[in-house]
Amino acid sequence: MIIKTKNNREVILRKLSTVDYEDLLNYLDGLSIDTKKRFGPHPFDKQSIADFYLDDTHIGYIAQETETTSIVGYSIIKIGYLQQDRFRLQSYDLRLDEKKDVTFAPSVADSWQSCGIGNALFHFILANLKPAEISRIILWGGVQAGNDKAVNYYKKNGFQTLGEFQHNGLNYDMVLQII
Repeated sequence: MIIKTKNNREVILRKLSTVDYEDLLNYLDGLSIDTKKRFGPHPFDKQSIADFYLDDTHIGYIAQETETTSIVGYSIIKIGYLQQDRFRLQSYDLRLDEKKDVTFAPSVADSWQSCGIGNALFHFILANLKPAEISRIILWGGVQAGNDKAVNYYKKNGFQTLGEFQHNGLNYDMVLQII
């Protein structure tokens, strides 16, 4: 799918492929220190990325600028939930379901933030999840409470705050009920 961003550039939204790993590594290397601190589902090296996607419960999505073919946005969906978050999520009275819940980790290149890529990629992912009858999207490791831009992004997209937890500062667990 091709979209036009707020900065009037064309971007392709699609699933990540094994041929994208080098470009993905370049994308990750180009993120600011602050953005890297907020996005860490896997280490930022090519072998770790390849190993991460050997697990068929991980699905990568990218936003790729058409002119330069550079990746400008990257999101991960994990079918199910993170085991290390299980007890905390259950403490909110969530009845977790490995087949109907997914975990979501989005990122957008610093220079492309606020251009509409995050929203477009999220809605592209939602459309891809619909045939699988996914009922709920859980944030991967929550969101840092001090990251107002991200918290507002999630709220704008319908996520609800479940509660708070401490991990390198205050974080919010958030979830989007789809069905």
